[in-house]
Amino acid sequence: MICLQGGAEFGADCIAMDRLLVEAARNAGRTGDIVVTALAGASGFEYDTANNNGIRHFSSIVKSVYGNDDAPSVIAAPDARGDEAGAQAALRSASIIVLPGGSPSRLLSALIEHKLDQLLKEFLDGSGGILMGASAGAMVLCEQTWLPDRGKLAAGLALVPGCLVLPHFSAGGLGRLDSVGGAGPAITVLGLPEQSGLIVQTSSTSQTALVMTSVGAKPSTVIKPNSGEQLLALGQSLTVEVPA
Repeated sequence: MICLQGGAEFGADCIAMDRLLVEAARNAGRTGDIVVTALAGASGFEYDTANNNGIRHFSSIVKSVYGNDDAPSVIAAPDARGDEAGAQAALRSASIIVLPGGSPSRLLSALIEHKLDQLLKEFLDGSGGILMGASAGAMVLCEQTWLPDRGKLAAGLALVPGCLVLPHFSAGGLGRLDSVGGAGPAITVLGLPEQSGLIVQTSSTSQTALVMTSVGAKPSTVIKPNSGEQLLALGQSLTVEVPA
């Protein structure tokens, strides 16, 4: 399961959305930690601040879900840019991995350079893990990623194939699609408002289809190739065919 979020993560309107992830991990019997790694931020203050915000947010949710029962720990991974082995070990212990926002260029580079891209794929495919990415975190998980600082598209991790995320999205912001006009005719664009997003799962009936469910504070917009845009009401699901 992947949860793509549009930004302003860890805010009050994210609580119900993120609680769904904690409940899903509990219902699946997953006992690993919830691990935050804010690699979209610069090392040091930015990394530590974003991690601490995530720890406070998810710790409160864990307490409300588990009560006095045995609950998972909510921790920050060591910064992979200074401790690659420690970061890998922390992420392998996870039931939920959280990638907060920041710079998509910085995040994409860190994940690839420190061998976390393959780890995330194995986490999803091999152990059925739950992965949450917000803003930059959501952007890099898709097949294509818009890099604002470079003014161009780049290949993402393709954990959500056939898609591209526009975070901090508003219904009146469709003009920003001009900047990703080179995404290609087979790419589905996902417009995600802040503190909102989509839970993405592979269809139970087709390995080339993704089921996307709208969650959070506001509806998300799905723009399928040659099909126009569709506003996905909260709780509504949509099946999107992706290239095999």
